[in-house]
Amino acid sequence: MRRYTRPALVVTTLGALSLAAFGTGAAADTADANTGSGSPSRATAESVSWNHKRVMERYTSEYLPGRNPALASEFVSPDIVVHSGGQTWQGRDTYLGIVAANLRAFPDLKWTVQDMRAEGDTVAVRYTMTGTHEGPFAGVEATGRAIRSESMAFYRLSHGKIVEERAQLDMLGILRQMGAVPAA
Repeated sequence: MRRYTRPALVVTTLGALSLAAFGTGAAADTADANTGSGSPSRATAESVSWNHKRVMERYTSEYLPGRNPALASEFVSPDIVVHSGGQTWQGRDTYLGIVAANLRAFPDLKWTVQDMRAEGDTVAVRYTMTGTHEGPFAGVEATGRAIRSESMAFYRLSHGKIVEERAQLDMLGILRQMGAVPAA
């Protein structure tokens, strides 16, 4: 999936970011990989993907389990756009509000990464979500039931931060496990 139109600009910015975040080797690799023709080489595109994947590995291992809103600013752009369930939300504060609401509904919520793939400015993550329904969720009051669900999200990154998330959560499966929708 290639959504960016100016990869050289992304690579230049990430090269500078890499110097601080990942050590001088990553930035040097990014700079050296440019072919000089204004287009990045395959190695440069792979470096960008690797850097984005590294950011997402840290996001899923440091932010998601720790639930520290202050840490979110390290990974999430102030202007993030989130698409999920046919709706769109914008802004880090809105994003943090969604996270907080999910944690009220499932205080023991756990996201386990099953698979992660990066290409260009996009990282795809397949998760397993588990938790106990202890608060209102999707209009359903707490049931005390355990849930387990698969989800996938595509994250677009720029300048080392998530600027867009497109998430697909198995809402029907969750609602069935909570007893809000009868099993087929």
